[in-house]
Order: sequence, then structure tokens, then C-alpha cells
Amino acid sequence: MGKPRVRYRQRVAWVLAGILIVVLAFEGRHLTHLLPQAEHWIETLGPWGPVIFIAAIFVLEPLLFPNTLFGMIAGVVFGLFEGFLLYFWGMYLANLVVYFIGRHILHAPVLRALDRQARIRDAVQAAETEGTSLVFWIRILPVSPAFCSYAFGAIQVPFRSVVIGTLGILPTAFFDVYLGTVAAHVTKMAGEGHSNWEIKGVGLLLGLGAFAALFWKVTRIARAQIQAAGVVDAP
Repeated sequence: MGKPRVRYRQRVAWVLAGILIVVLAFEGRHLTHLLPQAEHWIETLGPWGPVIFIAAIFVLEPLLFPNTLFGMIAGVVFGLFEGFLLYFWGMYLANLVVYFIGRHILHAPVLRALDRQARIRDAVQAAETEGTSLVFWIRILPVSPAFCSYAFGAIQVPFRSVVIGTLGILPTAFFDVYLGTVAAHVTKMAGEGHSNWEIKGVGLLLGLGAFAALFWKVTRIARAQIQAAGVVDAP
């Protein structure tokens, strides 16, 4: 395995997503016609649409594909509620598969990669003894879920702890899908000439800002909990 920039990849993806939303708010009228086409295409796939989406997660998650892109696609194509359910369960199950890959197939390469990611290594090693709660707090952090899954497997954190603790990806999953939902809405509003921007646009952006602030607070709590477990420098 190469040297993944696991600490910053998710944050960079969120910043780029925010910039994309701003661009779509002003220039999205050029793309408005694509949204009905995408929705119609998904409808023609029937039950295969969600299956294809989840299959793509299973294929690309072990390759450390940026998860925020999956979440945004889910929000644009399936909407907030269905998109969140599909994205969350796809991510959750795919990361359990990655755990077994790290434990039984890529054990040695993952351990070498962890030598270059001391913060994550120390946190995961603590999770080996601290158990489910620490796995949960690590999952909340804006760190590549797949890389953490590889690490949990290679260091042999108990599978039961990983099964329950991986529920910690819930806040990140919701935020990613919400970004996609907002992107779709601002694109539609741009196509309408911003006639409803004052109400819908402000509401969407205030919601996005509120959730971003809440997520920032939750990650601070997660780091504090990790440090309380004896990890001096949390990821």
C-alpha cells in the first residue's frame, strides 16, 4: 500500500464540495437539464440502480476512493433519505469487508503503512484493548474509513468491536449525502433564475452551516475521548 494522506483527504473533499456548491449556485443553470435526465436514467434501472451504486462502493472503497464523492452522488441521484440509507449501508458493509482484507490478506503492507501514520496507529492500537467505544470515536473523525478498516484488521481489533463501532460513520455519511442534496437543489434554483433563492437557498445554506458546526463539535468530542483513552496525539 502507498502512503495515503488519510488525515486530510476527507477535509479537502469537503472544502472542494463547498466550492462546488457555491459555483453551482451561480452557474448551475448550465447543468439544470442534466438533473431530470439523471433521475429518468435511475428510474429506468429500477431496483438495479441502488444495487449498482452499492456495488461501486464495494469495488472502490478498498482502493481508498474519496467517500464524499459517493455521498454527494447518493444525495443528487437518490435524495436525502434514500441516498443516506444506501450510502450508509454500502459504506458500512464495504468497510467490514476491508477489515477482513486488512486482517487476512494485506496484513503486512498495512502494518508498514501504519508506520508512516503514527497517530492512526496509536489510536487503533488503543482500540485493540479499549474496544467498541474507541472504535466508535475513531470512526467519527474525518479520516479515511477504509484505511481505518485496514488498520483495525491488521492490528486485529476484535470483529465485534468493529461491527458495533463502525456505526460511528453515521454523522459523516449524513453530511456527505446532505452536501449532494444541497448541490442538486442549488443547481435547480440556478436554473429557475434564483427566483426562490431568498427562501430555499438561505434555508439550505443555514442548514449546511449548522450541520457543519455540529459535526465540528462532535469531532472535538471524539478526539477528547480518544485522548482520554491514553492516545496523546489523536488523529
